[in-house]
Amino acid sequence: PLLSRYTDVHHGNGTQQAFYADPSILYVSLHRYDEGNFFPGSGAPNEVGSGPGEGYNINIAWTGGLDPPMGDVEYLTAFRTVIMPAANEFDPEIVLVSAGFDAVEGHDPPLGGYKVTAKCFGHLTKQLLKLADGRVVLALEGGHDLTAICDASEACINALLGNELEPLPEDIVHQIPNMNAIASLKKTTEIQSKYWKSVEPYSVPVDCALAESQKREREETETVSAMASLSVDVEQCMPQEGSR
Repeated sequence: PLLSRYTDVHHGNGTQQAFYADPSILYVSLHRYDEGNFFPGSGAPNEVGSGPGEGYNINIAWTGGLDPPMGDVEYLTAFRTVIMPAANEFDPEIVLVSAGFDAVEGHDPPLGGYKVTAKCFGHLTKQLLKLADGRVVLALEGGHDLTAICDASEACINALLGNELEPLPEDIVHQIPNMNAIASLKKTTEIQSKYWKSVEPYSVPVDCALAESQKREREETETVSAMASLSVDVEQCMPQEGSR
């Protein structure tokens, strides 16, 4: 089986521990990690399994806090570069998903603070249906925001039923992840590429990196210009020395 936690923002430490030395089960978790400073503190990228189970434990441990929060782009990239390649190579007979849904937008920072949309989770579930002849089981584990849970559950059930999903925006599909996500993916792929031929060390395409760099430069320039304009406005509003 393939055991996956891609909707829950917390690491599944109990599930990991239960199958840590079992090569018949591939466990994959996407979670907020922040170098061990986010609950429960486990799930580092180098936790890969032990004994005969070494290499059958994959942790995509997001770091960098909420600056910015992870969202659709980051999760889609993790599926494309790590989860689906390794899962296809493992070739499971069934896929079991711990569906917690507190990575969905709408949860306050102490509860996760990520910005993954319900729509995105529907598309991620659709990708998993390509595995194991479509034998995919989602077990609802909860979440902390009722609206988010309902929206994400509906999106995932629509995927399971084979219903047509609302397409993701084009800019989301082609956008590159934020810098913290890139660092996290580089660390995970560097480790997991030793165990999975299909997982390659993550690198950002040069043209995409250039476009992202130019975008950041434009944003920084706009910020500086706005601050300069604000400074001029404030000076003009200040009374001149000696005036009444």
